[in-house]
Amino acid sequence: MSATRALHLNHRQRRTFISSLFGLTFLASVLTVSASAILPCPVDRGRHADAAAGAPVGRRAVVVEKKPRSVVLAQNLNSSSEV
Repeated sequence: MSATRALHLNHRQRRTFISSLFGLTFLASVLTVSASAILPCPVDRGRHADAAAGAPVGRRAVVVEKKPRSVVLAQNLNSSSEV
């Protein structure tokens, strides 16, 4: 039997195949959503963006300070003159 003949589906077979595909997709989406209620979340419970306390317990807060604008401009001028 040739490959083109094996892949040829009549209207009823095609409709059944597509309906089964949609049904399996729906079932997979329901299982995915329900799995989030069963499986534990892997996120660290101590770190949330909206947490009232600043840094998590046992960790230091990271402070990022901006450089003064004049230092940044001087660095840019030095790097452009080297090229």
